[in-house]
Amino acid sequence: MSVLKTGEEAALDTPIIQDRLRTANERIVGDPSLTEDLLDAEAHTLLLWAQAEVERLVLETAELDEDMAWQALDPELHTLRRYVRQTARESAASDDPLTTLQTLLESSSGHWKAENSCR
Repeated sequence: MSVLKTGEEAALDTPIIQDRLRTANERIVGDPSLTEDLLDAEAHTLLLWAQAEVERLVLETAELDEDMAWQALDPELHTLRRYVRQTARESAASDDPLTTLQTLLESSSGHWKAENSCR
Protein backbone atom coordinates (compact mmCIF):
# COMPACT_ATOMS: atom_id res chain seq x y z
CA MET A 1 0.00 0.00 0.00
CA SER A 2 1.49 3.32 -1.08
CA VAL A 3 1.01 6.39 1.02
CA LEU A 4 1.19 9.66 -0.87
CA LYS A 5 2.71 12.65 0.86
CA THR A 6 1.11 16.06 0.86
CA GLY A 7 3.01 18.89 -0.77
CA GLU A 8 4.05 20.16 2.66
CA GLU A 9 5.31 16.75 3.77
CA ALA A 10 7.27 16.35 0.54
CA ALA A 11 8.78 19.83 0.91
CA LEU A 12 9.82 19.09 4.49
CA ASP A 13 11.68 16.00 3.29
CA THR A 14 14.04 17.92 1.03
CA PRO A 15 17.53 18.57 2.41
CA ILE A 16 17.44 22.27 1.56
CA ILE A 17 14.17 22.80 3.43
CA GLN A 18 15.41 20.69 6.34
CA ASP A 19 18.54 22.89 6.60
CA ARG A 20 16.43 26.03 6.34
CA LEU A 21 14.06 24.74 9.02
CA ARG A 22 16.92 23.76 11.33
CA THR A 23 18.60 27.16 10.98
CA ALA A 24 15.34 29.04 11.49
CA ASN A 25 14.44 26.96 14.55
CA GLU A 26 17.87 27.59 16.07
CA ARG A 27 17.17 31.31 15.93
CA ILE A 28 14.22 30.76 18.25
CA VAL A 29 14.97 27.77 20.47
CA GLY A 30 18.69 28.53 20.59
CA ASP A 31 18.12 31.77 22.48
CA PRO A 32 17.28 31.03 26.12
CA SER A 33 16.75 34.73 26.82
CA LEU A 34 13.46 34.58 24.90
CA THR A 35 11.84 32.44 27.58
CA GLU A 36 14.02 33.21 30.62
CA ASP A 37 11.07 34.72 32.49
CA LEU A 38 9.11 31.45 32.36
CA LEU A 39 9.31 28.17 34.22
CA ASP A 40 10.32 25.12 32.19
CA ALA A 41 6.77 23.91 31.48
CA GLU A 42 5.64 27.31 30.19
CA ALA A 43 8.84 27.80 28.19
CA HIS A 44 8.39 24.36 26.62
CA THR A 45 4.80 25.18 25.62
CA LEU A 46 5.85 28.49 24.09
CA LEU A 47 8.78 26.97 22.20
CA LEU A 48 6.62 24.18 20.76
CA TRP A 49 4.19 26.79 19.50
CA ALA A 50 7.06 28.85 18.06
CA GLN A 51 8.52 25.82 16.29
CA ALA A 52 5.19 25.19 14.59
CA GLU A 53 5.14 28.82 13.46
CA VAL A 54 8.71 28.51 12.16
CA GLU A 55 7.75 25.39 10.19
CA ARG A 56 4.82 27.24 8.65
CA LEU A 57 7.07 30.18 7.72
CA VAL A 58 9.71 27.93 6.19
CA LEU A 59 7.11 26.04 4.17
CA GLU A 60 5.96 29.37 2.73
CA THR A 61 9.47 29.73 1.27
CA ALA A 62 9.73 26.20 -0.15
CA GLU A 63 9.64 27.38 -3.76
CA LEU A 64 12.23 30.13 -3.25
CA ASP A 65 15.98 29.93 -3.69
CA GLU A 66 18.09 30.35 -0.54
CA ASP A 67 18.72 34.08 -0.92
CA MET A 68 15.09 34.91 -1.57
CA ALA A 69 13.94 32.55 1.18
CA TRP A 70 16.12 34.23 3.80
CA GLN A 71 15.09 37.68 2.60
CA ALA A 72 11.53 36.61 3.37
CA LEU A 73 12.32 34.68 6.56
CA ASP A 74 14.66 37.09 8.34
CA PRO A 75 12.08 39.80 9.08
CA GLU A 76 9.43 37.20 9.94
CA LEU A 77 11.77 35.45 12.39
CA HIS A 78 12.70 38.79 13.93
CA THR A 79 9.02 39.55 14.48
CA LEU A 80 8.39 36.07 15.85
CA ARG A 81 11.30 36.40 18.30
CA ARG A 82 9.86 39.70 19.55
CA TYR A 83 6.43 38.10 19.95
CA VAL A 84 7.87 35.11 21.84
CA ARG A 85 9.81 37.39 24.21
CA GLN A 86 6.79 39.67 24.76
CA THR A 87 4.47 36.70 25.33
CA ALA A 88 6.90 35.15 27.81
CA ARG A 89 7.11 38.39 29.78
CA GLU A 90 3.36 38.96 29.82
CA SER A 91 2.73 35.38 30.89
CA ALA A 92 5.39 35.42 33.61
CA ALA A 93 3.98 38.65 35.05
CA SER A 94 0.50 37.16 35.47
CA ASP A 95 -0.88 35.27 38.46
CA ASP A 96 -1.30 32.13 36.34
CA PRO A 97 1.48 32.10 33.72
CA LEU A 98 0.48 28.86 31.96
CA THR A 99 -3.16 29.86 31.52
CA THR A 100 -2.14 33.34 30.35
CA LEU A 101 0.34 31.83 27.92
CA GLN A 102 -2.23 29.44 26.49
CA THR A 103 -4.75 32.26 26.12
CA LEU A 104 -2.23 34.50 24.36
CA LEU A 105 -1.16 31.74 21.97
CA GLU A 106 -4.72 30.69 21.17
CA SER A 107 -5.71 34.28 20.43
CA SER A 108 -2.64 34.92 18.30
CA SER A 109 -3.33 32.25 15.64
CA GLY A 110 -1.47 33.98 12.83
CA HIS A 111 -2.13 37.51 14.08
CA TRP A 112 1.24 37.82 15.79
CA LYS A 113 2.74 39.08 12.55
CA ALA A 114 0.39 42.02 12.20
CA GLU A 115 0.37 42.77 15.94
CA ASN A 116 4.14 43.03 16.12
CA SER A 117 4.92 44.65 12.82
CA CYS A 118 3.52 47.91 14.17
CA ARG A 119 5.49 47.83 17.43
